[in-house]
Amino acid sequence: MAAKTFEQVLDEVRGKPILVANRGIPARRICRAIRERFAAVPVMTATDIDKAAPAASSAQELLLLGSDPRAYLDLDLIIAKAKQRGIIAIHPGWGFASEDERFPQKCEEAGITFIGSKADSMNLLGNKVQVRKIAKRLGIPVVPGSEGAVDVPAARKVVDEITLPIMLKAEGGGGGRGIFLVREKSELEDAFFKASAMAQASFGNPRLYVEKYLEQVRHIEIQVIADQHGNVFAFDERDCSVQRNHQKLVEITPSPWAGITPELRERLKEYSRMLVREVGYYSLATVEFLVTPQGEPYLIEVNTRLQVEHGITESRYGVDLVEEQIAVAFGAKLRLTEENTKPSHFAMQVRINCEDPQNNFAPNSGLITRYVSPGGPGVRIDSNLSAGYEFPPNYDSAGSLLIAYGRDWQKVLGIMDRALTEYMVGGVKTTIPFYRQVLKHPAFRAGMFDTGFIPSAPELMIYADLAPESERLAKLIAEISAKGYNPFVQLGEYRSHTTPRLPRQDVVLPAIPSKVRKEPSPYPHGDRVALLDYVRDSGRVHFTDTTTRDSTQSNSGNRFRLAEDRLVGPYLDNCGFFSLENGGGAHFHVAMMANMTYPFTEAKEWNKFAPKTLKQILIRSTNVLGYSPQPKNLMRLTGEMICDNFQIIRCFDFLNHIDNMRPFAEVALSRRDVVFEPAISMSWANGFDVDHYLGVAENVLSVCGDVAGMSEKEVSRHIILGLKDMAGVCPPRFMTEVVTALRKRWPELVLHYHRHMTDGLFVPSVGAAAKAGVQIVDTNLGACVRSYGQGDTLATAAYMEGELGLKTAMNKDMVRDANFVLKQVIPYYDRYCAPYFQGIDNDVTEHAMPGGATSSSQEGALKQGYIHLLPYMLKFLAGTRKLVRYHDVTPGSQITWNTAFLAVTGAYKRGGEEEVKYLLGVLDRVNDVPDEAELSEGTRAARLALYQDCNDAFRNLLLGKFGKLPLGFPPDWVYESAFGNAWKQAIADRTTHSPLEKLTDMDIEAERKAFRDIIKREPTEEEMVMYLNHPGDAVKTVQFRAKYGDPNRLPLPVWFEGCSVGEEINFVDTSGKPHHLMMERMSPANDAGESMVRFVLDSEIFSQLVKVAPPKNGGAGGAVMADPTDKYQVGAPSNGDLWVMYVHPGDIVEEGEELFNVSIMKQEKAVLAPVAGIVKRVLKTADYKETRKMETVREGELIVELGPVPRICTNEACSRPLPMNDIEFCPYCGERLSRI
Repeated sequence: MAAKTFEQVLDEVRGKPILVANRGIPARRICRAIRERFAAVPVMTATDIDKAAPAASSAQELLLLGSDPRAYLDLDLIIAKAKQRGIIAIHPGWGFASEDERFPQKCEEAGITFIGSKADSMNLLGNKVQVRKIAKRLGIPVVPGSEGAVDVPAARKVVDEITLPIMLKAEGGGGGRGIFLVREKSELEDAFFKASAMAQASFGNPRLYVEKYLEQVRHIEIQVIADQHGNVFAFDERDCSVQRNHQKLVEITPSPWAGITPELRERLKEYSRMLVREVGYYSLATVEFLVTPQGEPYLIEVNTRLQVEHGITESRYGVDLVEEQIAVAFGAKLRLTEENTKPSHFAMQVRINCEDPQNNFAPNSGLITRYVSPGGPGVRIDSNLSAGYEFPPNYDSAGSLLIAYGRDWQKVLGIMDRALTEYMVGGVKTTIPFYRQVLKHPAFRAGMFDTGFIPSAPELMIYADLAPESERLAKLIAEISAKGYNPFVQLGEYRSHTTPRLPRQDVVLPAIPSKVRKEPSPYPHGDRVALLDYVRDSGRVHFTDTTTRDSTQSNSGNRFRLAEDRLVGPYLDNCGFFSLENGGGAHFHVAMMANMTYPFTEAKEWNKFAPKTLKQILIRSTNVLGYSPQPKNLMRLTGEMICDNFQIIRCFDFLNHIDNMRPFAEVALSRRDVVFEPAISMSWANGFDVDHYLGVAENVLSVCGDVAGMSEKEVSRHIILGLKDMAGVCPPRFMTEVVTALRKRWPELVLHYHRHMTDGLFVPSVGAAAKAGVQIVDTNLGACVRSYGQGDTLATAAYMEGELGLKTAMNKDMVRDANFVLKQVIPYYDRYCAPYFQGIDNDVTEHAMPGGATSSSQEGALKQGYIHLLPYMLKFLAGTRKLVRYHDVTPGSQITWNTAFLAVTGAYKRGGEEEVKYLLGVLDRVNDVPDEAELSEGTRAARLALYQDCNDAFRNLLLGKFGKLPLGFPPDWVYESAFGNAWKQAIADRTTHSPLEKLTDMDIEAERKAFRDIIKREPTEEEMVMYLNHPGDAVKTVQFRAKYGDPNRLPLPVWFEGCSVGEEINFVDTSGKPHHLMMERMSPANDAGESMVRFVLDSEIFSQLVKVAPPKNGGAGGAVMADPTDKYQVGAPSNGDLWVMYVHPGDIVEEGEELFNVSIMKQEKAVLAPVAGIVKRVLKTADYKETRKMETVREGELIVELGPVPRICTNEACSRPLPMNDIEFCPYCGERLSRI
């Protein structure tokens, strides 16, 4: 053939259709070249999945291949449709059939120009076995290995010769697929099967060869282009050493490694030219080498196609390789020569894959919710991504190719860093944040990396993959809006789209007078002695506000946010309060559980927006900030962080077992800047009299004195004694007696009274306590007063001043302003999370349920369908507290309530309401007749049913595992009722010692590692304390904040109700940057139960799918979905293709044993048994090796269902699982079963 000029080719193809038999990035790249210079008609193949893909926009026409995602491999279909359209040439791109030597042959037979080389030369260079033979003949070094394709026995022989480790490689493969590393002989057979099956699936050729695995080598390749007239041009090397799973991630030209000398570069280029000339190959090819640290190269393969990383060579040389390849295919003479083609830039490419590097680069698919492309000097991008595109699971994970080029290596590093920072892809995980880590790594920047770089640098995986907070918050708004309620506040579906919304209004914030704002607090800070002297000597009653703790204080209700604290806090700070109790108790838990707020960060913010007033926290002795006893080292660790953020440390124990407070006392009393406030839990009942509480107070002072090294009198000047009536039952006369006795015994002891208003006597009781000598009392802002909290500040102050003649020093105008601000936001909390049961309940003096528990427990009875039994439960409570004597405060209130609930519902299930009445009659009889001898035999027997349904918490209480019961252990028959036949052992085991004596220290570093593994980064110290106290909620909070940002940045109406269509809102992110969001559209739920939400954030349009309903017909095509909470149900890890199932029903599997394997975007994913068990069901199966068919699976689809490990026949010859556990003979072999 006579050589054509480039211009002749232009004339030949102008206006004619050229087909790109590919998809995605390569198709878009090649279509651009066809359109750009040749003025031809770019036509692109497309399956149904790809008809609307972003890449399709670069084609002038689409050649539709139908619904089969694998149709890109159907050469006959493609060529038939190409002939029908009159296609003059086909470009295969890369991947798919680009290296199938049948393709050029079929094109030639059809009279279509193949934009590549001839079949024979492609086969000689592209087949890894053939090219090794040619290289050896030419004197080009190759990696030691087999001389051709092998089977398993032959592979074993080669392994014996060249030694492990080795690689099994697909004979006809490329792109890093079909490669399996084998380090142990025992792995060889299994790896061979997998590699062969994957090679067949990917390349249509299952044959494998063996190659020695060289470690610590560079992967260096040479780009070559040759024409049909013997002209060959070799470009400078590309360094492709940064890889994962043998697939390239980063490519650089020239190599930044000093080991690539000019001599070595020229040697590699000459090897490449020799290979191409030897077989008469023309078109583009890439010759790949491994280079040892000593600079010794070994040929590994030749890729006979356009390479993914060709763009960096184009950027280095300023040429268009695709343009040149097309011209060569039509017979043009190669225009590139050593004289006219000189390198001028460094260039680097990173492959933006839709993968999660922190999850072993697991591919993922889904809706692209945001797409912002980088740009500017030195940036090139080839992409198949756009906002609104549903990235499919059927193909590889490549999303785009990002190239940076500049005059030197350092410039390229800077450009790439900028480009990666600008690049935004939302909705799926990508490799973008991982590359930012790579660019920071000193070894990478110095060019000192090899093919083992990624596995040798685990620190690359420690990063937070976070979109801008504005985008994350916008997604949260979309989710709440689509659902019609906020699923994260843990209140259930409390509203729907049809529920009327509360009026939207801006909160009016009265001005705080400058004089008031600048006026310093009269309370000394940083010196507990000076502070307590001031309180003691002031001659007035001081107030603590509990509004903001009490309003975030219930697992089932209150949810007051930091966002609203910021509004009310500055007013509270100027009211003249002694302290603001804004943390601790259930508040710590609820802040994480429902508000997704870091509790100590919240405390730090309080100290900024309300700096004048002391901050107070409530802690639960051994339970710290949780619900069960914690070891001493955790108590101390938590205590240090508490003391760093709060100044008044109130600590109580529901049993008044003061030794349980000792670790906190040790921390608090070692610091002069905080005041320790041990609090006495109070009840008003027989035995809990004045002398009893004097004894408890004496014990408090004894423990604190021992910790501080002070006498009883001296330590009384260094602490505050709290008096906590959390049930709200102590009447005014009793408080007068108790306080008078305490003041007489310890005249310098500052007393602080906390009382709930449950019985309706809050104001007179608090007034009586103050009149008797309590210096500090707890109150609440009137707008937030509830039956479970404290009484109103202004009402209490008015009573003290007007009726009792006491002095206070509150700024009442500021209290009114604080109350006015609170009134504007509290309606949202009243509507959506106020207690179901409210109001005064004077019967609390009988049943003694604490304020908060009174409402939440009654609501629990309602939700579980037992509200009709509530009066009986309360009577059972009243009767039980006469037998088992302790204070009904957390966690005692939960124990008491559960005991009553279980007893009454258990009786009801046994015999209906009559059985319940009988049980209460027995309880009354037992309490009315304290003399055991007077009880009948029938009553003695019947009382054993009282606690037969109790739970372990009640039993642990009886055993003393929470501490010493304040009035001693109950009668022995209570143990017989609760423990049954083990009651005598229970009595023998019970103790009066603090549980701290038996709790071993927590291994905090082990917990840190476990937490780090979950969140994929190093936790902060605050996160660690959160995790150690509430692991589950801490993890949820950290992950929520990473996914959505700080929810306190959202307006309150949006937090509870979301936005309606057409609504516009403004919010400010954590950095102070303002944002505007407009809700554009929310579609009805589709078959998958998803609503498409479209919104505009700061002028950029976003789309987001939100799950709003169960799937119709069971979801995708009626597929059964795995229950993620059931450890025996094993689902597909992602959308993909099941290609091998290893188990069958009846198989016994071990934990960690491979069950099946899924091909996800051309990567295999082994799915392991989460537990040991027996295979009950296999819902889908495949065996690609035998059938050459894969089964499509959806993420979460149930594939294998296991069951508990059954009993096995003890006859080794049989060993079959038995259908029942209580049989003596095996039904299969007839052997007697031995007992193990």
